[in-house]
Amino acid sequence: MSNALLEIGCEEIPARFMPGFLADLKQKTEEKLKTERISFSSVAVLGTFRRLTVIIENIAARQEDLSQEVKGPPADRAYDQAGKPTKAAEGFAKSQGVELAALVKKPVGVNDYVFAQVIRKGEATDKVLARIFPEVISSLYQPLAMRWGDLEFRFIRPIHWIVALCGSKVVKFELAGIKSGTKTLGHRYAKNPRSEIRNPDKDDYIKTMAKIGVIVDQHERKELVKQKVEAAAKKAGAEALIPADLLDEVTYLVEDPIAYVGEFNKAFLDIPQEVLITSMKKNQKYFPLVKKGRKEPRRLPDRQAGSAAGSGLLPLFVVVTNGCRSASITDGNQKVLSARLSDAKFFFDEDKKLPLEMRRSDLEKVGYFEKLGTVAHKVERVAKLAEWFGKKLGLDEAGLKRVRRIAELCKADLTTKMVYEFPELQGVMGREYALLAGEDKIVAQGIFEHYLPRFAEDDLPQSLEGTAVALADRFDSLVGCFSISANPTGSVDPYGLRRAANGIIRIIIDKKLDILLDEAIEHSYKLYEKVFLAYLFEKGETGYQDFSRIKQQLIEFIAARLKPMFQEEGVRYDISDAVLADCNDILDCSIKVKVINELADKDWFTGVVKSAERVSRIAKDAPRDTAIETDLEEDAEKDLFSLAMKINWEVGEAINKEDWGAALRYLIKLTDPIETFFDKVLVMCEDERLKTNRLALCKYLEKLYLRVADLRKVVLPG
Repeated sequence: MSNALLEIGCEEIPARFMPGFLADLKQKTEEKLKTERISFSSVAVLGTFRRLTVIIENIAARQEDLSQEVKGPPADRAYDQAGKPTKAAEGFAKSQGVELAALVKKPVGVNDYVFAQVIRKGEATDKVLARIFPEVISSLYQPLAMRWGDLEFRFIRPIHWIVALCGSKVVKFELAGIKSGTKTLGHRYAKNPRSEIRNPDKDDYIKTMAKIGVIVDQHERKELVKQKVEAAAKKAGAEALIPADLLDEVTYLVEDPIAYVGEFNKAFLDIPQEVLITSMKKNQKYFPLVKKGRKEPRRLPDRQAGSAAGSGLLPLFVVVTNGCRSASITDGNQKVLSARLSDAKFFFDEDKKLPLEMRRSDLEKVGYFEKLGTVAHKVERVAKLAEWFGKKLGLDEAGLKRVRRIAELCKADLTTKMVYEFPELQGVMGREYALLAGEDKIVAQGIFEHYLPRFAEDDLPQSLEGTAVALADRFDSLVGCFSISANPTGSVDPYGLRRAANGIIRIIIDKKLDILLDEAIEHSYKLYEKVFLAYLFEKGETGYQDFSRIKQQLIEFIAARLKPMFQEEGVRYDISDAVLADCNDILDCSIKVKVINELADKDWFTGVVKSAERVSRIAKDAPRDTAIETDLEEDAEKDLFSLAMKINWEVGEAINKEDWGAALRYLIKLTDPIETFFDKVLVMCEDERLKTNRLALCKYLEKLYLRVADLRKVVLPG
């Protein structure tokens, strides 16, 4: 066995697309090899912004032979009445390369057909790869696609060279006017950037590329970037902030990382630290430096408002160049950053002239969503809904007053020049401008916190006031969008509704909040009535769904976000389904699912599930859900009725205490009596009165089990 290699050389691919491209290249290659019956031990992908490389290790020399049964003509056409082969049989046998005697008859439906067992010999791997490689390249996901010249072929960037090897052989094919070969191009600054790849071994390929100035292994390059940034910072007597997203991006912006320290005017430290850091990261891809021993800049309220002074941020940065070995390159970078920060300082100084309070009226000119009014309307709704949440969280009148103030100001920074330039600073600048205007520190921090969490693993609101507004903002967005059918479809979620639902879930679980979804949704929907009526009056149309449907859709939507979270924590998928069948209380579901998942391995659990399934099957035709004690005749049904009443009370007490383990264990007592009931009592008897009462008893039992979970969704072994 040998290795195979494919390198696609092209113009600069945007860094943000590289991880997805490499993952797609690996997946598509593996799928094609398996489809073509070519065995291999592993597929590795390497890449820079100018090349995508896949290396297939220990690839077989040939395809595996394929044995398949091929269907031929009907038997009555293949053989005459005497049983002799006809021309149809002879032609079929010849076309499949088999002897006539090898044909067999088999029934297909009501008729017999002839079949041939055919062995397809595998082709040489290099011949198959000549088909596979162009197909893989053409099938890669294209977030952006380009055409060049007069070609119809599309790719993310124009292709300049292709290296394709199987062992020592060149895999010959042509794509986009480029013929595959062995020639590759290294770093543009290398003395001899041209080279040939003769050996598809991974280590040998990495060494060959290193000789022409390319660190082709993205994992090695990422670690090298990190090391060089840290070393440059240390030399400057500082420490570097190395955000994971920036490190990933810079990894795919360079092939040969070399780091230098630059500086900017200390006067720019009068700008808030987040502005400086965002400008360095977003516009220039620089790594900010802080004082030694301070891994993160100090956040408000521990420092002066509206300034990076005292935050630990230094007027220094690290720039990672692509192979540039002249330290003078920092001069140009310093000039560019200085211009950027001058713009930021201008925006900041202009924004400070108008307090947040005076910006609220500008929100009336900012559209929120068609059919849902303006951002000013949203702020009005969020303020009322946040106050409702604040009461649920136990805030006193002073706390509720802060909640109202946070909500009133939470979107005001959207009209500032700074947020227009850096949308990711919404909330951050609101906090800064609120402090500069003399607002309460809790109010200022709440303006920032109401956006939290902004992404997975992000911080959560710390204050109860910020928590109330964060929940209100997300519920308002979800209810509004679902009301106008702007629901996420497939992977498309342009309004961030999945992120909003995830935020609600994380906040409720982390803060251990007892909030019922139906109540929150209903309260939010009522606040939209004025907007809905205004739109209907103006446009003379509806476009809104009925509330009961919206509520059900939203609860199911949130439950769908909970399920993968539970599975990441090791919860069985069927246990998740059983618990999430009723997902009105997120906190209860998060506790209950773990308890039931732990108890699912107990011997008695199978009996509880079977009993729940059995009573549910027969209860579906029950006209009522309560049995009449005087209509019970058999001892078995009387005993079961009496026991069910007692257990229903016990389960209720356990649920009130949120002791889901006890609630589930109480149901064990029903397992044997239910079996006795079905053995000795004929439910579907001829006496309509008795039958109705027995069905009602089963319905009562079904509801009792459902108080804990929908155990019918649990999959039992075997």
